Amino acid sequence: MANDSTAAVRTAGVWKIFRQEAEEVQAVRGVDLTVARGEFTALAGPSGSGKTTLLNLIGGLTRPTRGQVWVAGRDVSGMTSQELARLRLAQVGFVFQAYNLLPVLTALENAEFPMLLQGVDAAERHARVRELFARTGMDGLEDRRPGKLSGGQQQRVAVVRAVASRPALVLADEPTANLDSAASEALLDVMAELNRDLGVTFVFATHDGRVMERARRLVRMVDGAIDSDERRA
Repeated sequence: MANDSTAAVRTAGVWKIFRQEAEEVQAVRGVDLTVARGEFTALAGPSGSGKTTLLNLIGGLTRPTRGQVWVAGRDVSGMTSQELARLRLAQVGFVFQAYNLLPVLTALENAEFPMLLQGVDAAERHARVRELFARTGMDGLEDRRPGKLSGGQQQRVAVVRAVASRPALVLADEPTANLDSAASEALLDVMAELNRDLGVTFVFATHDGRVMERARRLVRMVDGAIDSDERRA
């Protein structure tokens, strides 16, 4: 099947089957999905619906049992580990439920880390992160290490880290899970502005009604398959 090189993300007949001893778990079942560049899309569904597994397949964090995945026109499912690492560094930002912050680095250093690997100069790194910290209520916490931050504050650092390098695609797994309503709205505002102003494509895995309400496309998953696909003006 030919790939649409204009799409940010495309999957064709993607399955992910996990085997636990004698049991087979079909986490993702035959998903065909195309996300155009610049979309603001939420994958919604209850725990076990396959939305996080699909997000990990798109990001190349796990490989499909069968089927293909393309990111920016490139076949992710056929890449080596080194090629995947280079693609993620250059084009993909991640927001994980577990934050994945480095405990020995400050909040500022954690948020800057992908840009450091990209070779962005220090002044530009500081400017981008400080602006986003100010907009997400993290002003004044730049020098704190993760152990001195609350769960919600760590999540905000993780979101800033994902978007500060201005990737083409951001994959966010429950980005508002540990935030109160005000902080969630602030983060969603930042993401929506980056989507609108810079054309960054966002794909969320979520069961948060606030994220689903803000999404311009809502893809509902049930038992590893797409149940409905709603586009909004």
